[in-house]
Amino acid sequence: MGRDMESQLAHVSVETGTEQENLPKENKKKNNGLGVNETIKFGSHGTQETNKEAGKKVPVSSLRKDAVDDWPAPKQIHSFYIVRYRRFEDQKLKAKFDLAEKELQKMNKARSQVIEKLKAIRAERSKLIDQRKSVSAENQEFWAVIGEKRKEMEPLQDALGKLRGPRKAGREGGPSLCSSEEELDDLIKSLQYRIQHESIPLTEEKQILREIKRLEGTRGEVRDHMAMRAQIQDSIGEKETIQKQVKAISGNLDGVRKEQQVVKAKLKQLDDQLDANTSQIKLLDEELKEITMKRDTAFAHVLELRKHREEGNAPFYQNNALLQKAKLLADKKDVEALKELSLTEVDKFISLWSGSKPFRDDYERRILTSLDIRQLSRDGRMRNPNEKPLVLPAAQTVSQSEIVERTNTKPLKEESAPPAQKVQKEKNNKQPKEASNKVTESTTKKYIFDIEEEIHGLEKQPKDMTSKKEVDEAKLREMKREEEIAKNKKAMERKNKLAEKAAAKAAIKAQKEAERKLKEIILIILPFLSCFTS
Repeated sequence: MGRDMESQLAHVSVETGTEQENLPKENKKKNNGLGVNETIKFGSHGTQETNKEAGKKVPVSSLRKDAVDDWPAPKQIHSFYIVRYRRFEDQKLKAKFDLAEKELQKMNKARSQVIEKLKAIRAERSKLIDQRKSVSAENQEFWAVIGEKRKEMEPLQDALGKLRGPRKAGREGGPSLCSSEEELDDLIKSLQYRIQHESIPLTEEKQILREIKRLEGTRGEVRDHMAMRAQIQDSIGEKETIQKQVKAISGNLDGVRKEQQVVKAKLKQLDDQLDANTSQIKLLDEELKEITMKRDTAFAHVLELRKHREEGNAPFYQNNALLQKAKLLADKKDVEALKELSLTEVDKFISLWSGSKPFRDDYERRILTSLDIRQLSRDGRMRNPNEKPLVLPAAQTVSQSEIVERTNTKPLKEESAPPAQKVQKEKNNKQPKEASNKVTESTTKKYIFDIEEEIHGLEKQPKDMTSKKEVDEAKLREMKREEEIAKNKKAMERKNKLAEKAAAKAAIKAQKEAERKLKEIILIILPFLSCFTS
């Protein structure tokens, strides 16, 4: 058998060669006496080998004895095991983290809305400031025109005042000067006539004499005033012409002031709008500060929860770093270092597992999700149908602000619709809701069926879970139905109140219209009644 195997492997391994070389060893021993160049006959074919073929013979030592030499050596695979730490998701912490992130997103949204409002109000304020600048420049032009008109009127008014005749004591009162020397002489003569021809007491006579003496003292001033009047009349004109000029200038000034009043009204309106904008900006700034403080506290809370989560998953990150190190050693094909690393880590894990109960509890808590996904129990066996899942789903936590917003929302569309249409809408809304519930139930059933087909050896989920889900869905539907009924009642009450108000307004309006028509009829009939009475 051994010889036959050797001859077959040798025959397979060599593709080209002579029949002499491929003969068995027994045949070679028998044919030693025949010579090298002698031919060997197989059967009755009687063929002869030529000398050329004899010259091409290869020594037997160069041939491979075994076909295994041509096959590649199998790769040697080394297997090492390192304990893997899984990420732990604390459901309570996750719920708190999700709630904190929702609050943070809400604060960011509110802050962005306030910032947008501030941008819009500040843009409007800048436009108002530009408008006010142009209007104030126009107002300054009016003031310049008014100043020029006043400068034109001042010399004319001074001339009129001088032409009226100055008072000796000025604005404080007292006797005025005479306008001319003839008037002064006439006044003195009249006083002298009283002294000469009238019987007056001595005190009054002395007083008249003092008055005559005073008038004689004003003669020089009267002459100066007459000279000044003559000069004014020569330079400016007569009193009537000056008064006409003053009246024309004052008329122009009144027109300018009227136009200025329009500009001042615009300025006042713009100032009021600017004041309103500044007050809005102050309020929004305060609101922005408050929202920013709330956002900062929410962000700090998120960071604190994130830090707490990362601290809880510190072994997971350390294990990831260790696995990366093992991959690098495997890429380098450093078998000894990888073996040493695996042994040290396994020994470390075993020592911690056997010596620390908190470590065991933490590791078991980390692998619960993996066991639950594979429908396994805590000890690794297949879960029974009546056993509860290892990881219960976390209940959704809703923030207080979302609850308040949901309760404060008003069904505006339902208020405008009549009750018959509302009932029809409720029926139409229930149909797609039931259809969507059926679709979701069918999809969940398909998903459960697919999982059961993929995982071999798993039984169907218990019916208690599905019954609980159906009960919860029924409760939710009942709660939604009650909420919709309450909303519809409120909408109907609002609609009735609005209808009552509209009816009262229509009655008052009709009464006023009837009174107005009655007054018109009375006014029309009154002339005819007066004619009949006359």
